[in-house]
Amino acid sequence: NACCQCQPGTYDEFESVAPISVKRPLVDEFLRALRAGGGISSPSAESHQKFFDLLDAHFPELQTYRVGRIQTSPGVEEIENSPTEYYRTVGAMIALLCTYATLSGDPDGLDLVSKGERGPMSVDKVPGKFINMGNKPDEYRTFCQKLKKIMHSEEDWWTMMAFLAVHDIGKSDQFRKSVNATLPKEQQTDDHDRVLAQALKNPNLVEELLPTIKKLGPERQARILAGFETSFQLPQLGQGEVSVRSLQGLLNLDQSRAHDGTLSAYLFHSIFDIAGASSNEKFIYPLAMVPVYVGFTASMEQLCGQLTQDRDGQRLDTHTLYFDFLYANFKKAYPEFEAETFRTLCESKIFRYETGLVVLRVLALTRNTYKNPAAVLAALLTSYAFLVSEMAGNRSGPAIMLYYAPDMLRMGLGSDLEDASGENMKRALGAMEELYRMTRAILPQKGDHTFDLNVQPIVSKIKAAGKDWGGGAQLSQVVNRGYVVHNEFVTEGIVE
Repeated sequence: NACCQCQPGTYDEFESVAPISVKRPLVDEFLRALRAGGGISSPSAESHQKFFDLLDAHFPELQTYRVGRIQTSPGVEEIENSPTEYYRTVGAMIALLCTYATLSGDPDGLDLVSKGERGPMSVDKVPGKFINMGNKPDEYRTFCQKLKKIMHSEEDWWTMMAFLAVHDIGKSDQFRKSVNATLPKEQQTDDHDRVLAQALKNPNLVEELLPTIKKLGPERQARILAGFETSFQLPQLGQGEVSVRSLQGLLNLDQSRAHDGTLSAYLFHSIFDIAGASSNEKFIYPLAMVPVYVGFTASMEQLCGQLTQDRDGQRLDTHTLYFDFLYANFKKAYPEFEAETFRTLCESKIFRYETGLVVLRVLALTRNTYKNPAAVLAALLTSYAFLVSEMAGNRSGPAIMLYYAPDMLRMGLGSDLEDASGENMKRALGAMEELYRMTRAILPQKGDHTFDLNVQPIVSKIKAAGKDWGGGAQLSQVVNRGYVVHNEFVTEGIVE
């Protein structure tokens, strides 16, 4: 059944779940059109017109990314009619095609996502030589083999292409407006995943706005919908960024979807999405990075293992899922502290669900690079009760996620990650608590969604300060001068 044993584009031994009745190209035809443009030696869109013509003809939804305003992150939009998100989306699709090429025995697959002039991320530059997958060919092939486990047919590859073509279409103001016009006020949203899920539920909207998805057939449409209904983002889980409530969608997922490849396909799309983030009109090829292709795949396997684990009839809850997921890396990063202090405290379920979980989340936000975990524990046990209640998911009303919080905290701490006194972390925790306070103040008392607060403007200030940045104390000063601007639906906002 191995894809790499088949000729490109031929999967005669497999049965399609839902055959598409209209004639369309084989996936390999897109790969051939891509090669015809000159490959990595000629990486511009202009050189690959044949490929783009083929892509646009069979995935008409892609044009949505080029029209009107596109929301790139909470509170941030591209200039009107900018093609930025179009090329990022195409980049994600190319990343998938490169795995297809590799599994078909084509050695160029890895080259297309690693070689070329990519500035500091080039395979021979720092940090590129350490994290560019071009220097890890065995790991890249292993990644492809893992993807192959859920890609059993030509139809599976086509479905994933269609999936990637529409995965960020909810970022379009025009798309969201069309979908929200069909919904009651309380269901309207600016969240791009939620609005896509709403569109996928409506046959009329699927036919009108998502014609490629319409052609997939009901079962494959149901699989794509099941993924987007989770509103889950894999990269944000391992960094402690997502709210506790954000995990509920995973627990609501039908168990069969955790076994039939649906969940895995949804999680894989995050990897291709990140790979395509650097693609643009001048350099259309995506970038495969080790922390994403290797790290996120390991996280994906860990998460799927937790969701499918036999728990003797006990239902998995969001707190346990979050705590157990972060605890695995925490034990590796802080073995002595875990064994001597933290493990005993974790015998208490209340500690695990509250302070313990927040300790793990705070350290994960620093990518477990902060060197004084005891200071985090002491601070959260004695102060910052409001922060603990927010990050432990124990507040009523909408949950809050600080978008870009990993960058804000890790960089905001500055160079003093040893922080022997713990004072640097205390100031940073105070800043985070203030962000939660000012956000909570503008939220309605009721609501089961997560409000995304974009803290990228704070990150920009930290970067601008460079070596002169004053650590947690300055982070606190910057936050205290800020305020929250939110959207019409009070579902997301940005710090100004």
